[in-house]
Amino acid sequence: VDMDRVIDMDRVILRLFSGHRIRERICRDYGLDDSGRAEDRAFRLIKAMDQKPPDGHSWTESVGNGTVFHAAVKAIGSNSRSWTVFLKHEDCLQERLGEYDPADVCEKLRSDWVALEKGIKDFLPGQTARKDSRAILLWAELLCANAAYYDSLVDLRRAVTDELDLSDAEAVPMVATVLGTGSRAVNGRWHPKTLGSWKAPGMGFVLACEFLRNLYWDGFKPNRHVKRLFGRWFPEVVSASEGRASRLGELLGSRNRELIDNLKFSLAGVEITSRGWRFNEVGNLVWALGAYVERAGNESDTNYTL
Repeated sequence: VDMDRVIDMDRVILRLFSGHRIRERICRDYGLDDSGRAEDRAFRLIKAMDQKPPDGHSWTESVGNGTVFHAAVKAIGSNSRSWTVFLKHEDCLQERLGEYDPADVCEKLRSDWVALEKGIKDFLPGQTARKDSRAILLWAELLCANAAYYDSLVDLRRAVTDELDLSDAEAVPMVATVLGTGSRAVNGRWHPKTLGSWKAPGMGFVLACEFLRNLYWDGFKPNRHVKRLFGRWFPEVVSASEGRASRLGELLGSRNRELIDNLKFSLAGVEITSRGWRFNEVGNLVWALGAYVERAGNESDTNYTL
């Protein structure tokens, strides 16, 4: 078994953007300029997903609560609905949320929580609309009560990394685990000084990964397309990652199978990422490949490995 294979990103990009019909659809959905080479379109798509940090950015830099709130709303907005549906409504949602100002939202909440929740729900269509709109309001309250929330995340990442002896690549999914579970064991081990609990409103592991990626933290979000395609292309790497995922889960006091499964795919993604690519970039392009080209039940025999 060859454990040194990595994903062929050139092949992924060609499959996404060489066919006229699919290329047009992606460019229309994301408002992309449909000119130049396939690589040009791929990087426009990555830019449109807004998870690539500006030059010189560091995750240790302090970030304001407006930026955190925006990252949380985008993550929750991606829950159980097409991303293009969220994008269609985002301008209206942004206005309703005071340009992503949690203080503005908290002020409105004091006068009429029910009306604000309904107003947000109108721009989050789908079965999870009520739950998601409530989670957004809880995020506003959380941030109003914690002016330096992002600094707490930085402290958490450092503490988790040092105490569990993690690599940088493992740190992001482990912080996502803490935010997604907020269990008594987790809160006891890394006491959330001003937060009460690390549990992120409305987020499990997968949405917490998306939230951190929206803050430019580099890690794999194990969405259904990533899991499906990695399982087809790199079954041996996925299988080999299970032991480490189980050990990390136990360090957090959890043997939850869903959690271990998510960690397993996050760690496998790190192993198969080609040199020179960020995990977020690979994850976003593989997600697009699964959504537009390699559809569930209709996968091709194309070799995406090197």
